[in-house]
Amino acid sequence: MIKAVLREPSGAPVIVLGLSGENMARLMANEPIIVQAADLGLPPMKILVMGGRTEAEMTAALTSQFGSPRQTIQEENEEG
Repeated sequence: MIKAVLREPSGAPVIVLGLSGENMARLMANEPIIVQAADLGLPPMKILVMGGRTEAEMTAALTSQFGSPRQTIQEENEEG
C-alpha cells in the first residue's frame, strides 16, 4: 500500500491510499486496512479502508463492529 498526502493546484489536500493486488484480496476477505492519519502528518485519527460485494454488506459489517453509526453511511455509488 502506498500512502501520501498531495495538494491540488488550488491547495486543497488529497489523501492517497494506493492499494496493491494483495491489499485488494485482503479487503475482499473482510480484512479491513487501518491507516493512522498521524503517519501522514494529519490530525490523530484512524482511516479504515474496507471492501465488500455491496454497500449493504459493508454497512452491515460496520454496524456489527461499531454499532449504529453516528453519521449517515452513504450507500450510493459515487463518482469522483
